[in-house]
Amino acid sequence: MSQGLVTDALKHHILNAKNHGVTKEEMAAIITHTAFYSGWPKGWAVFNMAKEIYGDIIVPG
Repeated sequence: MSQGLVTDALKHHILNAKNHGVTKEEMAAIITHTAFYSGWPKGWAVFNMAKEIYGDIIVPG
């Protein structure tokens, strides 16, 4: 995410996290936390990718 590489490789990592028990709420928190460091445009791109994997993801607010 921090490099702006929103590719199938990142999708695989998100899917792998889900398969190992990371909830959609936890994934949203991870993406939010990381977006503060990597930039919000990259964060939103990853949120969209996570939505594909988790369904509707809760964006912390």
